[in-house]
Amino acid sequence: MSQEFDHVPVAELEALIKRLPTVLRSHVAVNEWGAIEEIHVLTTLDRSPKQIVRDVESALLAQWGLRVDHKKVSVAQIMDDRATRPLARLTVVEFRIDLDTVHQNAQGYVRLQPADDTTTAFEGRWHGRYVPSQYHNIMAWATVDAVNQIPELAQPVVLTELRTFQMAGRTIVAVALSYVTNKRKEEVLIGAAPERGDGQGAAVRAVLDAVNRRLGQIERPVPKKVLGSSEELDERKDEE
Repeated sequence: MSQEFDHVPVAELEALIKRLPTVLRSHVAVNEWGAIEEIHVLTTLDRSPKQIVRDVESALLAQWGLRVDHKKVSVAQIMDDRATRPLARLTVVEFRIDLDTVHQNAQGYVRLQPADDTTTAFEGRWHGRYVPSQYHNIMAWATVDAVNQIPELAQPVVLTELRTFQMAGRTIVAVALSYVTNKRKEEVLIGAAPERGDGQGAAVRAVLDAVNRRLGQIERPVPKKVLGSSEELDERKDEE
């Protein structure tokens, strides 16, 4: 049961709670006898609701000797539109090259996926001549086309050079990409990958080797999101 705290103004209780880490706002509701009925806390997503509730309980107990049932504490967590996080690395979901022997054409297809988001995919395609020596180029350009579907890129990535060479008894595909940042500074991205007997997969992996190093330096906005309710918090506590 909560203790009475008619000698402690609600404003002071809310001020103390607001001083806790990651807390943005707080609201304390009391009944006609001055006992705590509800405590509503708005925080960022940096700490778990369980930690916040424990902080509130400990702070009130240490400051005024008030014991509050954790079920009276409701935590809502919010991330505003200004919050950002780095772009995730890309992984290969599918790639192939379709050959049209009649028209002497070849089309490369690549499907990529962010490592942290299984619901999003970026698809790229590229047409070229039906010439085996061009297959690596076709797949590299198809991969670049998929990468350029990422909305956060300041400018499209451009494949400037592709080479194959032998090293340690294996064929290596190396690529050079050009990327212009939002500060209009051109960067050269270099990547390489060995052939693994999967056709033109080395060209796909070489492009990703170059691009993934840069994606971690690009931030994307995180959509506004509110989490947490009294019921959800109780469920989390039971799970933890």
